[in-house]
Amino acid sequence: MYEFRNDYNSVGHPKVVEKLMDQVHVRYPGYGFDQACDEAKEKIQAKINKDVKINFVPSGTSANILSLTANLKPYEGVVAAESGHIVNDEAGALEAVGHKVVFVESQDGKIKAQALKDYLDQEHDFFNILPKIVYISNSTELGTVYRKAELEEIYSICKDHDVTLYIDGARMGSALMSPVCDYSLEDLAGLCDIFTLGGTKNGALFGEAVVFCNKDLGENFHYYLKQHGVLTAKGFLMGLQYGVLFTENLYFENAKRANAMAQKLVDGLKEIGVDFAYPPESNQIFVALEKDLLDPLAQKVTFEDFGPLEGDLECARFVTTYHTKEEEVDGLLASLKDLL
Repeated sequence: MYEFRNDYNSVGHPKVVEKLMDQVHVRYPGYGFDQACDEAKEKIQAKINKDVKINFVPSGTSANILSLTANLKPYEGVVAAESGHIVNDEAGALEAVGHKVVFVESQDGKIKAQALKDYLDQEHDFFNILPKIVYISNSTELGTVYRKAELEEIYSICKDHDVTLYIDGARMGSALMSPVCDYSLEDLAGLCDIFTLGGTKNGALFGEAVVFCNKDLGENFHYYLKQHGVLTAKGFLMGLQYGVLFTENLYFENAKRANAMAQKLVDGLKEIGVDFAYPPESNQIFVALEKDLLDPLAQKVTFEDFGPLEGDLECARFVTTYHTKEEEVDGLLASLKDLL
């Protein structure tokens, strides 16, 4: 079976696992106040080259929900694309804690700046929620990557309206290493107020780093994490992992490998005449297949069915990762070619 369902389907990068095994007899203080977390934060900060505040949390959902709600008043809400992860993939977590999500027009998973401006320009009286945070993902849920000019325009609009810009970076590694990306991690810190650096989908066993570029928004964030049951007692486990990921550029090398395998897949799909449902720009590749091909393909390949497209076409998602092998990509392509 060729595995392309997701990018969190293995324990973790061997170097990360080796580091954890090497530390089994070492004692650490609890809750992330330890040397391992401090060193990892220093390494991340060195890459960002800006004075930021960093916290580690165990999952993408906890990163999103707690980062978004820590500074929201009860009557304030979040603006997102309709395809946003907080909209469709977190079991209504944001609404469950009392904050509404409103949508603005988007294309290929990316919020349109003009649509955002038009919405924020409206008078938001007390009959409606007051928009306070804009949520975007990079890469998006549809595998697309924001360009620098797009982020600059969105962030400028947010600042003009006193609204926070939050970037869900569960797949930030893949976004930054994408051939279409025209900015660095250092640049990113000047393009938003908060972003996350996903580890779970890029070599860590688990864990996400929440980066507060606007440090005021992260003030006492660890109290909020503790109150919500997310300040992990063994926080040093995340510190150890991120310390490895940000040594010798492993975080970026992992993403490069995932993207390289995605590009090999893209090239092969073009050769056999498969159409793309969305622009292939990261390690998530969405294709349009005849619906009756999905079941036979699933006998040899794992993938996600993202639902119907026009006519009898169905959207299938293939995801590559740092441990995807060339022969796996070849196997997927051969399996598809046999069915076409």
